[in-house]
This record gives sequence, structure tokens and C-alpha cells, in this order.
Amino acid sequence: MLELDFNQHIQAIAYQIPKKGNDFNGDSFYMKVMDDYFICVVADGLGSGEYAYYSSNAIRQEVKNNYDKEVDVLIDSCNQVLKDKRGATLSILKVNFLQKTFTYSSVGNIQFVLSCPSGRFIYPLPVLGYLSGKPQKYRCETFSYEKGSKFILHTDGIAIPGIKSLVSSASSVEEISNHLEDYTKTGKDDLTYIVGQLF
Repeated sequence: MLELDFNQHIQAIAYQIPKKGNDFNGDSFYMKVMDDYFICVVADGLGSGEYAYYSSNAIRQEVKNNYDKEVDVLIDSCNQVLKDKRGATLSILKVNFLQKTFTYSSVGNIQFVLSCPSGRFIYPLPVLGYLSGKPQKYRCETFSYEKGSKFILHTDGIAIPGIKSLVSSASSVEEISNHLEDYTKTGKDDLTYIVGQLF
């Protein structure tokens, strides 16, 4: 499944595919572009199959219903909706176009890297563990970005060698997505990625 979203400030492509043989994808994502900000979430339900989907989709729905909230509020409410579910890892990215900043928070093994045209890389480290409705520490960090910066956000279902080189050298999000296609064919796990460029 491929989804494209854009305005004059951002172009983003999301792609996901379930583990080979599974009807349900244990990963979920949501992204929304507004005039002054962009928000996206990627969630990876523990394990795979139907119950992993229920966990990750609960996060997707929570962000979809409350996309205007701040990242720290969202990640806490996402944790709450996972009570009595299997659990999930997640990353939330919210970009403020007017301030040229983004806020990022992650729990678990979802990876994020942003490359600025100046050669600066931003690679926030996630908090270890996963969300399950139990008390959890979070870390929300805000960074500035440069016009033309590109990013990749992805679950552990796709291994991307040389990710920093790819995100800095590719000329467009389409080129990055085309390059990633070779790494989406193993079928060993659910996978999701979002690639974007900020203008």
C-alpha cells in the first residue's frame, strides 16, 4: 500500500506491506498535512498478525482523532489505549512549518533519521521498551530543520543499509522510495516506512 501527502511545505510517501502469508499487517501509520504543520505516527504491534494489528491500529486511531494535540500528550494517550492489548512500539513526528522545527518521540525499535542540506544529521534515540498501558517514561525532543531536509521513518521490518547516505544523496522522496523497494521483498516481517522532504 502506497500513500502520498503533500502541500507547499512537505512531500511525504508512506508504504507498508504485511508479513508474507498474513492478512493483517501488525504495523499501522497515519499522516496528516495541515497548512502550518504535519503529523505522522508509525506503530508496530508486538508480534504479527491480527492482535498486533489491533494494538497498532488503536494507536493510529488515537492520533487520527487527536492530531491537533502536542506530541507529549499524544504519546501518553496512545499508551492508555493499549491497556488490555498486546502492546506496541511507536514513533510520533510533528513538524511546525512556520517555526521550521519538529518534535519527535519514540518508544521501541522504530528508526528515524533526518538529513539537512548542510550535512547535519538528526537521529534521535528512542526510549527502550514498548507501550502497553503501564506507566512509561517518554522523551520528546524538538529540533530545528533546514529547507530541503529529507527524512525516513521506518519499522524494523525493513533493514536499510547506508540509510544516512541514502537520505542525504537521493534527490527526491520518489527516488528514496524507489531505492527502498528492493528491501521490501523479503516478506519476513510486517514493514512500514514514511519518507519525506521539507520545503
